[in-house]
Amino acid sequence: WAAQLCERERDLQRRESAFLQQQRGAHRLRGVEQEQQRRVQSLQQQYQQEKSELEAALKQKTKENKRMKASFDSMKELNDSMKKQLNELSEQNRKLECQSRKVQARLENLQRKYESFTTHRSREAAAPKAFDPKPSKPEKPQSSKAAGKVMSHTVLTSTLRRLGEEVSRGSRVCPLFKSSCLLTRFLCSLIIIKTISQVDVLAQAVEVLSCAVRSDEGQALFLEYQALPVVLALLRSASPALLAPSLDVLLQMSSESRTLSAFLDQCSSEDFFRCASLFLRNPRLEPPLLEKMLMLLQKLSSVRSNKRLFEASALRLLLQEMHRTSGRSQAFISINLSSILLNLGTLTRS
Repeated sequence: WAAQLCERERDLQRRESAFLQQQRGAHRLRGVEQEQQRRVQSLQQQYQQEKSELEAALKQKTKENKRMKASFDSMKELNDSMKKQLNELSEQNRKLECQSRKVQARLENLQRKYESFTTHRSREAAAPKAFDPKPSKPEKPQSSKAAGKVMSHTVLTSTLRRLGEEVSRGSRVCPLFKSSCLLTRFLCSLIIIKTISQVDVLAQAVEVLSCAVRSDEGQALFLEYQALPVVLALLRSASPALLAPSLDVLLQMSSESRTLSAFLDQCSSEDFFRCASLFLRNPRLEPPLLEKMLMLLQKLSSVRSNKRLFEASALRLLLQEMHRTSGRSQAFISINLSSILLNLGTLTRS
């Protein structure tokens, strides 16, 4: 019996140790399970956070894409609108070019008809005396000479006009009066001023002339080719668009340079002083233009021999009246007038 009890006790001990071992294994498994649960929760939280960040970034990108799409659509609409306007302008330009060519062709035809008509009339004017059965001896050569002069003048006028049109427009991309050669520009601008009557073309030619005389070489050409009468003709025309640039040419020539004395000698003529008198009597003369003319006259008044020209053209009396009526607001004009009259001996030093 004692042996059975010992056997049972050993069996219970084995069972107890096995139970304790199983209990320890269960505790370890429970710890592992809790650790795994904590890791799963941490991964879930990290996943949710990354998911939220990605959703926010996706929303931002979506907004940017929508904004860019809206901008692209508006730019596309603007581009289409500009293309439409460009096509309309191109079509309008093409129509205007066609009209311009037609008008130019018509103008050339009219010019040819006018030239033919002028030549025909000159011949008709000379025909009665040429075919008179009993012409007097002194009258016959005189009539043919007059007819020859008329025809020669007509042909010369037509040739000069064609020459002016050629140098101002021509068939070149760059007209001759805008050539890189100073001499070519200068001579072509003089030809245009002498032969063309279009104000816009004349204004361009005078501007070229003004730029040319800013150099010593251009001023020498001005004196060599005696361009002063050409500029005076522009002043006599009293065209508002041509007065200022024409005076700029004269003022540039009157600046201190080697050619100043020669230029003042050319201006010391009855023609110039009559033109200046006519210019100053313009009732619509603007103060800046008056100032420029007075600056030029002030330099001419310093030449003693010009005192007679001031008297002959009645400029002295006109300048005295202008000096008497000039107000305080026109200080520069008043100073120039005083200087001119002082040089002429009309005004005494105070």
